[in-house]
Amino acid sequence: MDRQYGPTWVCMCALVLFNGCSVGKDPGVRGPYPTWDNVIDRWIGKEVSDLYLELGPPNLHPHEVDEGMTEMVWDFSIDRMPGQADEYGLLPMYGFENCRLAFFADSKGIVRSGKRIGCE
Repeated sequence: MDRQYGPTWVCMCALVLFNGCSVGKDPGVRGPYPTWDNVIDRWIGKEVSDLYLELGPPNLHPHEVDEGMTEMVWDFSIDRMPGQADEYGLLPMYGFENCRLAFFADSKGIVRSGKRIGCE
């Protein structure tokens, strides 16, 4: 390796390592979720369309609840279409057998709250 390119090469490698999990636009896949609560917390205030890319489409039918909010539920204990988090192995390593995540989005498609059901 030519010495004049050494520092540039090192910087490029560092960028790849630190951003290697980032795919697509923000929020994109950024790294592993240590807990199911982290999955929920990360998506509050974010767009539903990005959530669908990350987790795949909800496998229980989304429906409207109070005041124009939409509830979307992912049941991780049954078959579902995988998302980027599945593809890159970023979901928590435990609690799949009894895990549902419910997210609530406003009429503008922004996630406003979420909860886990099970996921112990």
